[in-house]
Amino acid sequence: MVNYIMNNNLDTLFNNIKSSSLYNRYNEIGEIFKKDENVQKLIDEINELQKEALILEYNGDMKYIEIDKKIEEKVAELNKNNVYKEYLNKMKEFNDSIK
Repeated sequence: MVNYIMNNNLDTLFNNIKSSSLYNRYNEIGEIFKKDENVQKLIDEINELQKEALILEYNGDMKYIEIDKKIEEKVAELNKNNVYKEYLNKMKEFNDSIK
C-alpha cells in the first residue's frame, strides 16, 4: 500500500513537472541548438581551445596567448549568431523564472 501511494505521488509529481511552463521553457532552450549545428560546433571549438589554453598556461607555455586570441574570435563570431542570441534570451528568461 505504501509503495502504491509513493509511486502514485511520484507519478503526480513528474506529470506536474512535465506540464509546467518552466519545464517547457527548459526544453525550448535545448531545442534551439537543433536549429543551427554551427552554433554547437562553435561552442565545441571554444571549449577545446579553452582546454588547450589552460594546459599551455599551466605548463608555462606562452602559446596560450595565441589560443586566447582564437577564443576571442570564436566568441565574437558566436555572439553575432541569431540562434545563439535566442539561446541566451531563453536562458535569461528561464533563470529569471526560477528566481
